[in-house]
Amino acid sequence: MEVYPARKSARSAASRGALLAAIALPFGISTSPAMALETRGYVISWFATATNTADFATDCPISSKAGVVADEEGPRRRDVAMVDGKPVSSRSYPAAVTKDPGLEMIQGKFAYGFDLGGPDKNKFTDPETGQKVDNQLWRAVGCHPNFAMRPPPEMPYTEALGWAALIDASPGWAMQISGEDLSKDGPVTITLDRTVRHLERDAQFNVRSNATYVLDPSQRSNNVLQGEIREGVLSVKSGDVYMLAGFPFYTAVDLTNTKMRMSSAPEGNGKIVGYWGGYTDWHAWVYLYTARPATADPVAFYWNLQKLADADPDPVTGQNRRVSTAWRMEAVPAFLAKADGTVVAKATSGGLGRVVKQTANAPDAKKSAGNDR
Repeated sequence: MEVYPARKSARSAASRGALLAAIALPFGISTSPAMALETRGYVISWFATATNTADFATDCPISSKAGVVADEEGPRRRDVAMVDGKPVSSRSYPAAVTKDPGLEMIQGKFAYGFDLGGPDKNKFTDPETGQKVDNQLWRAVGCHPNFAMRPPPEMPYTEALGWAALIDASPGWAMQISGEDLSKDGPVTITLDRTVRHLERDAQFNVRSNATYVLDPSQRSNNVLQGEIREGVLSVKSGDVYMLAGFPFYTAVDLTNTKMRMSSAPEGNGKIVGYWGGYTDWHAWVYLYTARPATADPVAFYWNLQKLADADPDPVTGQNRRVSTAWRMEAVPAFLAKADGTVVAKATSGGLGRVVKQTANAPDAKKSAGNDR
């Protein structure tokens, strides 16, 4: 999808921008004259459930004292699932487990996320913005060691393993940000797509910046959102997002009532850091764990999420099918092109907006979140 305003007066600047971009691009990739009209390209280089166990003893007092995930039978708990009077796999039939596994839920007050309109009694406080937010997925799973023992901004253990393999084997996710002048505040358009190939790594095994990726022409993973940059923070306040992914972990990003908050990383290298949130299908999220052997405690996750899901009630059963959540993300600059070689977004090291706001990676932000441990 191409999103850039038309300005005849920018022709000369466009030509210069196209020439500079062509120097950095692989042979056979051409540039578009609209290149200079501020459409920046990125690929998602980091994506995972947003963790925030700032004080384990406060957030998970029972698990903290026990030293294990809290349940009556301890770490050797055996889940029994019965269907038609016969025992079945608890992972295949978590709803048929005969006893609640009893995974402790987060008791603390802080979690990353967004205000999705949920009841005040369910709200957390975002440690970065100080706003009241909804994030029932974090309440459901945050006390499990897979999440709780990973101080922010680290990935949860299982997701980190999956992501490391995913980016070498699956098409990536690309993001275009378009506006009149992205170094200033103002309205922007965010376009999300898949790439046709996996991401490239640099010599330090990180996702490489300034590489070129061809966008998948399929519209199934194409998303266009309207946002605004204000004081260096790019925010999106509404919309739906659906992007296909690949195994071995995330199979899709599926969000309704989507919110985003992103800003330039303090390193000044063009990287973007931020959060995406909204309501996601909790059955699909749990499947990421139940479908894999020896990954965390998917049966306990299922039972907690079934109790805490807070959106999209089933018209027959009344059971909520979606749960509020937040993901932490990073994106690095990239050139993005169509299948015919036309470049639709350029890589840049420039920051977003007139002020580069401190992100959760910065030391002061960590202290304000209670994470200076």
